[in-house]
Amino acid sequence: MQETIGDTTYNWTDVTSQFADLCHHLPIGEVVRDKDFTLFEAMTALELMDPKMDGGMSIKNHFHEQKQGNRILTLKQLIDKELLKITKFTSIELIHLFDQLLSTFHMWLDGHSLALTLFTCVYLHDITIIDDYHLRTICYTFIKLIDYIRERILLKAGLFEEEDFSGTLTYNFPFYRDIKDQTCLIDLKKSEDELNKRLRSLKHEADLNQLDIISTQQLIYRIKFLRLFYSLTLKFNEANEKTDEQTYLNSEEILKYLKQIDEILQLIRPSHVIEDEITNTDDNSQLNISQTLLTDISRAFDPYYNYRQLPPAFNRFIRQLILPSFVYTSLINICKQLRKMLEINDKRTLKQSFEFFLEYSTYEKPSLFIRSLLLLSYLPSIQGCLLSSRKIFGQILFTEQVKYEIRSFIVPPLLTLKYISIDNETLNYSENFFQRACVPFSNLFYSLCNNHARTREKLSNLLDEFSVLQDESEKLDQWLHKYLIQQIIQTNLSTINAQTLLLIEKTSYFFQFILHWTLLIMEYYLLMGFDLSLYSKRELYDVYFYFAQIILFTHINVYKTSKNILNTTVPFLVQLNQKQQINKNQINNPFIQQLNNLIQQHANDDPLIELSNENNSSQKKNKRKNLNGLLTTNNEYHEQELLLVNGHFSMSTAMHRCLKALDIERRLKFSSNDSNYFLRDEIRYRHRFLPFANLCAPPYMPHTDFLHIQHLSDNRYTASELYQDAINNFLQAKTYFENYLNRITTSKQYQQQMSNRTFTIGFTSLIDVESYIRIAKTNGIVLKLLLSGHKPDVKIDFDFSLHAHYPTLKL
Repeated sequence: MQETIGDTTYNWTDVTSQFADLCHHLPIGEVVRDKDFTLFEAMTALELMDPKMDGGMSIKNHFHEQKQGNRILTLKQLIDKELLKITKFTSIELIHLFDQLLSTFHMWLDGHSLALTLFTCVYLHDITIIDDYHLRTICYTFIKLIDYIRERILLKAGLFEEEDFSGTLTYNFPFYRDIKDQTCLIDLKKSEDELNKRLRSLKHEADLNQLDIISTQQLIYRIKFLRLFYSLTLKFNEANEKTDEQTYLNSEEILKYLKQIDEILQLIRPSHVIEDEITNTDDNSQLNISQTLLTDISRAFDPYYNYRQLPPAFNRFIRQLILPSFVYTSLINICKQLRKMLEINDKRTLKQSFEFFLEYSTYEKPSLFIRSLLLLSYLPSIQGCLLSSRKIFGQILFTEQVKYEIRSFIVPPLLTLKYISIDNETLNYSENFFQRACVPFSNLFYSLCNNHARTREKLSNLLDEFSVLQDESEKLDQWLHKYLIQQIIQTNLSTINAQTLLLIEKTSYFFQFILHWTLLIMEYYLLMGFDLSLYSKRELYDVYFYFAQIILFTHINVYKTSKNILNTTVPFLVQLNQKQQINKNQINNPFIQQLNNLIQQHANDDPLIELSNENNSSQKKNKRKNLNGLLTTNNEYHEQELLLVNGHFSMSTAMHRCLKALDIERRLKFSSNDSNYFLRDEIRYRHRFLPFANLCAPPYMPHTDFLHIQHLSDNRYTASELYQDAINNFLQAKTYFENYLNRITTSKQYQQQMSNRTFTIGFTSLIDVESYIRIAKTNGIVLKLLLSGHKPDVKIDFDFSLHAHYPTLKL
């Protein structure tokens, strides 16, 4: 079989049938290879006939279409041969070029190379050669737009790996950095004004040309959109010209731009090229353009123009341009995501910000561009400044925010007593700890802005940083115990309660706070494994057991400890501050001086200020006093969090009890007929829980200890007892989640956010809770049927369609 490609003729021999026949003799998983064909060659080999990897396939088709041999013509050659025009573009031609450029821009945001997207437009390689003012302005703006996004957003955020995003490679393409951003905006406005004048003149002509009027109007909409979108992008990560520090995000101005862009996008009719000779203007959903009107610009885009510049191992898959209708729909979605992203400005604590980052990444599924904007909005970049040294929203020091979070969570005396004197050694020791704590906390928010798979990988590394922080927090607690107790005793407070003093002395305040955040990361890390479908069914018992008995059990104790401390010591600390306030007018504690602004901003949520205000109000008579004269409170600290964690604990306990019972009776559809289906894979166990091995708390459970515990319980419980225990736990989980739902839906905070169905606390959203309740109900009913002996021969399967975290049992 002969075939001519370019100037060369090839003689092909068809060996497909012989090859297929030989393949039948190979077992599954086996390949034939030469002795010198190593793994490296296998990984870098081209897959013949695969258009993603085999560049020859694409080249062959390209040469057949071009009929110009194997030479790719430059822009100057195309103009000299009159294959491409550079002046007197019609509105239809400009619309088509604009939509194609926008399509390539969208592909570039998705991670494709500049060489295979935007710079496939031959005009961009030398914009100065274009005589048409409108096209030249459009081309300059697209170049400046991608350069700004690349330099000031994507590279500054640094959220991508080379394998995820290849759009930052420039290949020495021209970026015209001598042209300022404002110059482009002025030129776009001027172009828009000129087109408006042309539109008015067209409307006043005696012989109305409806196609010209519609196309000119649509072109105006597109140029206005480009101007607004460019202006909007410049508002993100905008830097001060003198200091190069990012200015504070102006939400009101950004929302104004987003509203205008939404209005323009509703008016734009995406172009669609048709083969008919007559262009139809009746369709209001899209602008149909005849191919005959685009003959002079048919060579404006060449997907192989930069082909020779690509490295040999580069993915050479040339995609067809995305349809403009899809691009404009995506832009509407981007505007919606940006509007949602601006809600981060209302999150004033680390806890609220953490919950927002989780909610946003889970439900909005933002692109790299949006995730980079989110990180830079929360932690604006400063020239030569490390991530941990950045200010939150460009205003709040990270160290101050960490101090306030610790004060709110567990009220350590160091951060609550206003009038104690702190010596320099203690002050430096404490400050060093707070500075050190900024590193893992800032890295946590950086990790949450990555894609889900990358986030999970970074969280496993982050746990090593928190293990070091746990050690340092323990040392700080030991250092402060004796020092603070002496300071409190010296106040001569008549109502000093020995039991309260003992509680203060024995509590590891800073360790409890770091442990709380460590457990949050561990919980999210394990649950992301379900979201990413990483766990095999053989691992389910291990994961649910570890999740419930090690992680959640510890977290429940941490919340209870914090709640007990808040209810017991807050009244004491308030009275201590009031007692010392009589004798001293000036606050001695430097930490309180630093936190004064934050405390005032969060006065409604601060436990000490709240109780202090109550003591000074007319409601004093409603307070009860204990035997020592101390005010007692019964505030419901961490109630919502405790309901959620207890709900997860009951669900996970029910799941591993249920799995054990099903394994004993050999009723699992996906298991073999052998017993102990879940306890055989030590390698997977180590792989899943290895990131927890270096933590001080909760202590890591090796696989040998895990097996020992399981063998101890093997003969203790029958399958019926395990079924009953699982039913009880599912019922408990349902009760916990329903109580949480009732509390959250009646709170003022929820009523303010009724439009947002993803109202999140911790790593659990409102939608999650509703799904958990349905799963608990269903599984409880199924287990009751199994306990009663219903269909003893039927195998049970798991269905994760309702929620990824917990399966529904299927009879």
